[in-house]
Amino acid sequence: MQKFRIMFLPDSIDLGQSEKYILTIRLTPAGFMFSISDPGNGKNYCLRETTFSLKDNSLSDIQRIIFDLNFLTQEFKQTNVIIVSKDYELIPADYYNGKKQPDFYDLTHTSKAGHLLSGLIVKQDVIVSYSVEEEIHNFLSRNLWDPHFFHHSHLMIDFFAEKGHLMGPTPRMYLYFHDGYMDVVCFAGQKLIHSLTYESEPAANQLYFILKLWEGCGFDQLTDYLFIAGTAEELLVAQLREYIKNIEFINTPSEVYLWNEDAQRAPLDILTLAL
Repeated sequence: MQKFRIMFLPDSIDLGQSEKYILTIRLTPAGFMFSISDPGNGKNYCLRETTFSLKDNSLSDIQRIIFDLNFLTQEFKQTNVIIVSKDYELIPADYYNGKKQPDFYDLTHTSKAGHLLSGLIVKQDVIVSYSVEEEIHNFLSRNLWDPHFFHHSHLMIDFFAEKGHLMGPTPRMYLYFHDGYMDVVCFAGQKLIHSLTYESEPAANQLYFILKLWEGCGFDQLTDYLFIAGTAEELLVAQLREYIKNIEFINTPSEVYLWNEDAQRAPLDILTLAL
């Protein structure tokens, strides 16, 4: 496991008053990131990250990080854990059955469900169901202060819905590139109609998936909108412009530029819990 790029925290963060800060831990298959944010002062935003030594056995690395950085176990105003993965289900709330969900999950995924978590996307009346390795979930639940778990797709669906609320009924697609993933989220007006995550796909495959989903959603090449967040390959964007007229980029929220460099390099999903 690599060391954190910068081990120390800024002097402006006083963990003697940890209950005034929000701690957010972000887990990907390859690494561990955490932020400490001050709801009263964005300039106090702190972001640190490291990679795992063994991608397929991250539990020991997570344990070592938590024990080495034992301030992560303190009482915070809120403690969040974001799970970044491509494996999740979106289920209309009326059809969700927690007891049967492991069976449903196993039918649609190549790997069996670990500990299944869920979160309600309130404005869509849709539940995000996703799997976390049971030992990791148990360890974090025991050692962190009352952690709230989120799947990254949940946070991004809420974020994109809010970004598009002024567009009225205009159909639109959002792409979010991060950590080797491409999230595709589609709306018809304010209604979520599609969300998928692809992992480690070359640009040619990404182009195919995007255009097939665009077609499948019945979007118009001349009047509907495609928004891109994160870092997309230039070739992919150039190819998309051959098919879709209205392509715009979503930049880091403007208020973040008044904070500090840590905030400006933070992934969008972790930033949503500090905005």
